[in-house]
Amino acid sequence: MTLFNLLKVRLYNFFTSPIGRYILRSLVHFVYVKTLEKYKKGKKKKFIVALTIDTESGYTNKDNSRVWQASRPDAYIGYYKGIENWRKLLNKYNAKATFFLCTNGFSAKGNDYNKVISQLKLLSKENHEIGLHTHPDSDLALQKCLKKKCNATSARFYNKGEIKKIILESQKLMRKHIGQKVSSFRWGNWALDTNAVKVLNEAGIKVDSSATPGIKGHIHGTMHYDWSKVNERYPWRLSLKNYQNTIHNNSKIMELPIATFNFMGLTLRADPVYSVLLKAAFDYYYKNAERSDKPFVFVVISHSIEGTHNDGTVTRVIKDTEDFIKHAKKFDDVEFMTMKDAYNRVK
Repeated sequence: MTLFNLLKVRLYNFFTSPIGRYILRSLVHFVYVKTLEKYKKGKKKKFIVALTIDTESGYTNKDNSRVWQASRPDAYIGYYKGIENWRKLLNKYNAKATFFLCTNGFSAKGNDYNKVISQLKLLSKENHEIGLHTHPDSDLALQKCLKKKCNATSARFYNKGEIKKIILESQKLMRKHIGQKVSSFRWGNWALDTNAVKVLNEAGIKVDSSATPGIKGHIHGTMHYDWSKVNERYPWRLSLKNYQNTIHNNSKIMELPIATFNFMGLTLRADPVYSVLLKAAFDYYYKNAERSDKPFVFVVISHSIEGTHNDGTVTRVIKDTEDFIKHAKKFDDVEFMTMKDAYNRVK
């Protein structure tokens, strides 16, 4: 584990401890959103919570460090026990969610494969949504179809022709293994670019949720992503000329951005890893987001691997998400729904 990752784990363990939560609760008044258009007087439409689970190989260690697909693409427990633990939580509260699926799960063999497929079928049966999620450099099933190794996650390292092959082969894998055509999409590590928008537009994708307004990362690495020039909090149609431009509206793809918020000089995603802060961000959006004409969509992100330990037991993230769901459900006009259903409400 790198020094940076060790620091992240220690900070996470501290701020999810009783004393850490107490400190965060005393600081929630510092949570705000810089560019959120404030609510105008009038009747409010629904406040939609779209829980999204990026579904990949891996798991969470008992010390809360993460084992990601990039290092363990064969750790398929992130698919079957990860999905199962999330399903049990969501079904307990009748909260529908979208599982953005990396097709690496289809590289599983034997009993592992059967367990992955079984969980995916249950997701569909229970009316959760399965979307598409790309991690080309760690997706063994995709690389087998492409007949080559991919060396990067970020779309910026592929030309349009290569991206088209990635998307079309991923769609074929989804149809082959679970018989589904997907309409929702998220690029791995949020690393969309303009060529990817063009390909997704041609491929018939209706809704994307790769944007993390105000955040960039891995700038000098193969997971490079950059949404630093985006300040929009409401849905927009992605640009075919510049993926960070929110006013062109010249594609057929609606962007439902992951909710981001500001805290003590940081810009953070709406993610249960931030425990107390996620509820504070929800409260800020709920109070201030404009929804006189249309519902507002508050997109929350987590990962299947953050729902399971290597032995299949539930994690701190599952418990913190349960706290968040119970908090959000206190409001009569809050509704949990899939990305596809949220898209149909706001399009």
